[in-house]
Amino acid sequence: MGCGSKMYGYRKCMRYSLFTSNLIILLGGFAAVVVAGLKLRDQSYFERLASDSLYKSSCCVLLGMGIATIFLVAVGTFGALKEIKCFLLTFIIALLISFVVLLIGGLLGYVFTAKESTPMKTGMLNTMKKYNKSDSIRETWDTVQTHYECCGASNHEDWLTVFHGIEKVPPSCCKDANTVPTCQINAQPTDIWTMGCAYRLKEGGTVVGSVGVTVSCFMIFSLIFSIAVFRSIT
Repeated sequence: MGCGSKMYGYRKCMRYSLFTSNLIILLGGFAAVVVAGLKLRDQSYFERLASDSLYKSSCCVLLGMGIATIFLVAVGTFGALKEIKCFLLTFIIALLISFVVLLIGGLLGYVFTAKESTPMKTGMLNTMKKYNKSDSIRETWDTVQTHYECCGASNHEDWLTVFHGIEKVPPSCCKDANTVPTCQINAQPTDIWTMGCAYRLKEGGTVVGSVGVTVSCFMIFSLIFSIAVFRSIT
């Protein structure tokens, strides 16, 4: 009787631990979907200036696994609640696969952040040369610089190869629209965005990597607790 009571208490403890960890990775799954969706939107803008398949791949992995995690948690929670071993076994296998894939997706984000940025900057510089020749490129650069508060590929000096007159930067580099065109002529650090747009894109890779690795780490706890609940069911 005492042994059975201890076993029941152990199983109950593992179930509640599993529910708690599942709730955490459920929130992580929603966070992954939101972050990946936002970063894919960012990538769609930056892709017109300089494409990079690695960043897009990490975002897609994060989005797909975020959605899968939400459904996966439902299966695992139901299996633990009803103590159905086949559901728990399915959950354990799927969770292990999700952990590996999500971890790889997160690491891809870090790899994108750490890799050499010269090709990306070169691509941006090439489109900058077409700023005054193409309405679509001008609109894209203005949207990116205004929304992401950046200027040029590396910094505002990149625009000196494009603007040869008294203006040194496009109006979208100015922090305050009311200071245009004075801001364009003087291009002082206090009046323009000093961060390069290539760096802003890399910041997105760091965010994607952090979310992916964090959620995958929490999956380890759910995996441990789900195995414990599975083994405790007779």
